[in-house]
Amino acid sequence: MKRKIALLLFFVFIVFLTVSCSAKKDVVATVNGENITNAEYKKAFDQVKAQIESSPQYTKDIWNQDYQGKKFLDVVKENVLDSLIAQKLLVQEALKNNIAVTDKEIADEYQKEKEVNKDITKEDVKNYLLINKLFDEYTKDVKVTEEELKKYYEDNKEQFEVVKASHILVADEKTAEDIYNRLMKGEDFATLAKEYSIDTATKDQGGDLGEFPHGVMVSEFDQVVFSLKKGEISKPVKTDYGYHIIKSEGVAIKPFNEVKDAIESYLLNDKKNQVIKEKYDALEKAAKIQKFPQNIKVTVG
Repeated sequence: MKRKIALLLFFVFIVFLTVSCSAKKDVVATVNGENITNAEYKKAFDQVKAQIESSPQYTKDIWNQDYQGKKFLDVVKENVLDSLIAQKLLVQEALKNNIAVTDKEIADEYQKEKEVNKDITKEDVKNYLLINKLFDEYTKDVKVTEEELKKYYEDNKEQFEVVKASHILVADEKTAEDIYNRLMKGEDFATLAKEYSIDTATKDQGGDLGEFPHGVMVSEFDQVVFSLKKGEISKPVKTDYGYHIIKSEGVAIKPFNEVKDAIESYLLNDKKNQVIKEKYDALEKAAKIQKFPQNIKVTVG
């Protein structure tokens, strides 16, 4: 009888061990005792994978390319795992602080998100709302002073530069040089733009590009247009679009009152992000996190 009991207990132990090992193999991380399963991971990874594959620059060999000393696939896998761990940790903290979301809030947000992400679940939406409310709680006292706004404006005036300009775009260098020489002899810029420019969006307006800030145009164009004096015409500038002859109507700096709201929004977001990062770093440091990357099962290519 004792032998039978011993055998039964041994059998139960083996079954339990098998189940435990099987369960552990399906876990890619634990956060304060809560599991992140391979199924959860695969869902998140597949969403990231779909975004990468939708890029016009995507090729199948990208997954094996080197990125910062690692294989790109491994970098993506690590980032997805870290994101899931962060989400789990933040949701735990939200619940710990008695933050809650209503069924109506979840339903309303779910309807909006469903339009752009058919795979989203109400649980995903609930977690997203909980984290947002936690962040709101973290940053409710963050403010930007008038002095900070003015200092940023004075220290970064180049950011608020705008230029008004026109251009003539042609396909080859010889045509561009010919037009430039004619302009130097006094021919009218707008007339030549209407006749020769291949930029169909601006040629009928004499090449008028209107007013724009730094960074709107490609870098080669941007660098030249902001260096010209009012009324000055550039030599041909080569970009991926062809050869541009640029005429400046002058560079100006937008007044403080026109850009104040944009500066405030930028600085406020920057301050909030710093607070959130500090709070998260403290959470992560105090948390018990285990990773099991060997259990990750995803396919690419």
